[in-house]
Amino acid sequence: MPTCFDRTTLAALSDLRSARWKEVFVSLEKQQTDFLSHEKEFRSKEYKWPSDALHNWSRIWEYPFAYHNIEKWRKSLPANSQPVIVDLGSGVTFFPYAIAKLETKVVCTDIDPICGADLDRASRVISAGRGSVEFRLGSEERLPIESQEADLVYCISVIEHVPRVERLIREVQRILKPGGRFILTLDLDMRGDQQIGIAEFYRLQELLNDMFVSLAPIRATHHADVLTSETGPIRPRLRPWWRVPPFLAKQWLIKPLLGRPPAPLVPLHCAVQGLILQKPQAPEPCDIS
Repeated sequence: MPTCFDRTTLAALSDLRSARWKEVFVSLEKQQTDFLSHEKEFRSKEYKWPSDALHNWSRIWEYPFAYHNIEKWRKSLPANSQPVIVDLGSGVTFFPYAIAKLETKVVCTDIDPICGADLDRASRVISAGRGSVEFRLGSEERLPIESQEADLVYCISVIEHVPRVERLIREVQRILKPGGRFILTLDLDMRGDQQIGIAEFYRLQELLNDMFVSLAPIRATHHADVLTSETGPIRPRLRPWWRVPPFLAKQWLIKPLLGRPPAPLVPLHCAVQGLILQKPQAPEPCDIS
């Protein structure tokens, strides 16, 4: 029977009350707890992202959405296979190890070299079960993956932070095998000052429609049921007052010099969407004899 995660959909508050969400979330929470119990053995002081990746306003939905769809897809493959899965914009979290335990080879890629050092140390103390986790340093120009090497790519709340989205999407298409899966979640701007606003969303949607096939029906979500950064059980933290001056200096002085848009001072107001996509199969050879 289809679950709340088997659709192209906006995350809903009611999803967080479903039996499937609870089942997956509890499992992932246990795995993150084990991961963080070893944090002193691998975490660099220079790592700038939150350690508790799961307990975030959107990740409480995104990680279960991605895990459910990857697990379901893995069960459709031969038990003795070891598919290659790419974690796009991985950071250093428990999640690739959870996916590796599905007996997969997870290739993490990020543009931050600190992630590579931390994941290398983490792999010495964190179990990947019968799978494996490795890291490859990427760049904004090209993913460090061979063409048609990947059976599946997942990308969780990364694409909205990428300056050249079209190039990244084309890279995903390049590295996927024909028929390969692309599990994507992204934040959607609800106020008008974040990365994926209305115009950007429709451009992204057209790009994805040109390159991939949707494998899931669209579910309409009532506006009062939409999970957002302002309605969910976990809210973004307010910035302490003493950090406001350096924040403003970075956003309004340094970023314009680098050609980057400033981030808003007030907390974000976003929803989150999940998509289940597939690279089209290669056309069958035409017999003209």
